[in-house]
Amino acid sequence: MTNSNNPLMDINTSFCDYLVERTRSFQEHVIGGTLDYAFDADFAMRQKIGSFSGWSRLYKAITTTDIPNKFKRYFQTSDTAGSMQFSKAYEAARKCSERLQMSLPVLLVRKSTGGPEIMSMSGENIDPCIIITSDIAESFTHDEMCYLIGCECGRLQNRHSAFNYAFTYPGISRGDSSAETPEGDGKGNVRELNYNLNKWLVLGDITADRAGIICLDNPASFAEVYASVRRKGIADSFGNKVTEIDLPAIMKRYETLHITPVRDLKMGDECSSDERRLVAGLEFVGCEILYIWRPDLVRPDTHVGNKQSLEIRCDIIADADGSHSA
Repeated sequence: MTNSNNPLMDINTSFCDYLVERTRSFQEHVIGGTLDYAFDADFAMRQKIGSFSGWSRLYKAITTTDIPNKFKRYFQTSDTAGSMQFSKAYEAARKCSERLQMSLPVLLVRKSTGGPEIMSMSGENIDPCIIITSDIAESFTHDEMCYLIGCECGRLQNRHSAFNYAFTYPGISRGDSSAETPEGDGKGNVRELNYNLNKWLVLGDITADRAGIICLDNPASFAEVYASVRRKGIADSFGNKVTEIDLPAIMKRYETLHITPVRDLKMGDECSSDERRLVAGLEFVGCEILYIWRPDLVRPDTHVGNKQSLEIRCDIIADADGSHSA
């Protein structure tokens, strides 16, 4: 019954109803055990790696011992961002967590010693955490922080931490899909794990970029923001840094690629990993999934693609079997 004298009495303040609605909202984004924005090939590769002999023991060691110990070291040597300290970075993290419908991770800021860096970690008995260097917190723009922190929120949300941390173990090397291991037990398994983890890095980046795009105030600015953070010294997942990205040339090629049918779509070996990431991200900007996560955005007048088409195109664009890490 409506209270005509006090409209505030009509507001549903039931916490139970709120919880049901909040849970339903998040569950609508889960398909087949993974979030709808995540790159299907990323999830499939992590499932494959999870089936390797010995991975379960490695995963347990990483999540129960290695990551918690590393978190403690960072926590002891970093400042915690909040509304009174590194407030711009904190506000960017808060906005990202709201847009990705996740709990706000701990945001630590440590002194920069060798250029800007950002990473995330999640393990047993620790709060999900994002660590950034002070130069990011102090000099990067709001859009750049939203993109970078959004990417790391996406990595936390999609449980990338253990897979990234695996590269600290002997025989597993970023950018080296044929790392030699000492003679003895596990040689074949380590080499195969190394190969597949390097393939996964390419696929995981696409998932992270999609999360970063969701977190941007204007997702259409993704290409400019991506190029800007790379020019400022942010390394890619293989540790590579660049000073120049020919964004106008990439955007010009994308205009042709975007309207190319899947059967004719291909990117030459000369295309760098940055160009492939940019093109894959721009494909997501034109996908209906983005507008499901961001109902505040106005859909473009042009055709908006579906998830199935997006994944097929991004598989071709990423070409994880190729050697594009440099």
